[in-house]
Amino acid sequence: MDLSIEIKNTKIVISWEDTGADYYKVFCGRNGLLSECAQISGKTSIRLSLLSYGEHECFVQAFKDNKVINQSSLRKFKFDTIDVIDCQSVNDIKFLYSTYDGADGYRLYKNFQESGFNGFKNSDSDFITVQKEDDTEYKIKAFQKSEQGRNFLASSPVVELHENKFEFLSVYKSYNYNMFLSWCFKGDADGFFIYSEHSNLPFYEVTDGLAHYLMLYDYKGSTKFIVKAYVNTENGKRIIAESDEVSLSIRKYKEPQVSLIIPAYNAQDYIARSIDSALASDFDNLEIIIVNDGSTDETEKIIDWYDLNYPNVVKINKENGGVADARNRGIEAAKGKYIAFLDNDDLIRPDMIGKLYNTVEKNSCDIAIAPLYRITDNGYTVHCNLPFNEDLPYNVDKYFEIMYTPGYYNCAIWNKLYKASLVKEHPLGILKYEDVSWTPCIFSYAEKFCFLKMPFYEWDRKTRPETFGDVLAKMPDEELFENRKQAMLFFVQNGNPEKIEYLKTIAKRRLMRYAKKSPLKLKYDELAEQIEKGKY
Repeated sequence: MDLSIEIKNTKIVISWEDTGADYYKVFCGRNGLLSECAQISGKTSIRLSLLSYGEHECFVQAFKDNKVINQSSLRKFKFDTIDVIDCQSVNDIKFLYSTYDGADGYRLYKNFQESGFNGFKNSDSDFITVQKEDDTEYKIKAFQKSEQGRNFLASSPVVELHENKFEFLSVYKSYNYNMFLSWCFKGDADGFFIYSEHSNLPFYEVTDGLAHYLMLYDYKGSTKFIVKAYVNTENGKRIIAESDEVSLSIRKYKEPQVSLIIPAYNAQDYIARSIDSALASDFDNLEIIIVNDGSTDETEKIIDWYDLNYPNVVKINKENGGVADARNRGIEAAKGKYIAFLDNDDLIRPDMIGKLYNTVEKNSCDIAIAPLYRITDNGYTVHCNLPFNEDLPYNVDKYFEIMYTPGYYNCAIWNKLYKASLVKEHPLGILKYEDVSWTPCIFSYAEKFCFLKMPFYEWDRKTRPETFGDVLAKMPDEELFENRKQAMLFFVQNGNPEKIEYLKTIAKRRLMRYAKKSPLKLKYDELAEQIEKGKY
């Protein structure tokens, strides 16, 4: 079993090949003394923080039916820095750091701006606590004492402050009268422990540092819950933050400021999770419109439950007409000042709507954008990370200048918040490539947009790996060409005439990309040329 070791900043990432095991045990140590530091299932890698300075050894065992079925060779690596993790409260910062064998102590340095970094506090343990200050840089050095003073052995880089704190926690009713727990953690964790009140041991572990949702079964509404964030270390898991207690709560809603539209079709296996993630939003005045697009399974029954139990959930039933038609029905019914979209198998993070609403209002923009996470068995990857400064208004021409250029191909409809009046005037086209066709069109009628750098939307390809885009890609080449052609012509013909040159350029960029992977390259090239010359 192959094993690879990678140093990422001040962390160590150990990866191995998938052997089809039920779980894996990771062993780490020094000088031939190795012990188990983690047991992992569903993953083939682990990140370790706070490793002690110096030479290390590690290996991984694969288990099936509780028996070892494979084992990696012993790997050695050297860790030659000090790793630091900050844990912040209202008034204090607690710095946890990796140790150095033989050190007499550790000294915390602070950047005093005019005089640079100067040491100001010592510790002989593995943490230092100081009073919290804004916009201050820190680093930590290990030292030995001598007659001449301190001899410094190793230093951390300048500490990247993550805060590592829970911004809020909530418990609400979920389908079939279960409950769900949702949290918003700001920081850099490897996973979370979930506790019920009066328990010293967690009843559940989430081995995903970006997770924010957990279904709860068979608990009373009065039960209180606590979530603790942890990082993996060579000595096991170490807690870096703890939430306040929370129990089932009821929210009151006023007039909707944002309408979130969820098109739903035969989604009985996952739609409750998506609706729950919307209900967990920290934005109080959120209207959730769920459009049942002629489902033939239990989807309608699930939607009915939420419609009955939540006053901010609006249910719409219609005959099957496709996702674009379902979204348009939701747009017609929307009462909010702004509109957002969520697919029935994806999730939004609890602070998405609130953060996008605040920036679009502050900057008086028509559209707010943020990156999104694409989730697969290999983990999270960030998409739509645009080259704009955060929380500032931009002329929409800046968006068109990069749209469909290398690195910025994604035209996702869901990672944005749109001014409702704009969307109602320019609904989606009833086409196969509804997002490709609509995104340039709606932007052409906008004047300003703003951007946030934090991903909030989770495009989940792990729960349901095959997307409608995958289905389209399997069409015969001629049929695929016609669908793509109609998408390009939609925004060229229906977009803002004042932006026609940008729209023609965007169509050409997209068609050239399609042409590279198609046996119908000449047809794509010809269509691009005709659009550029204004023949459509």
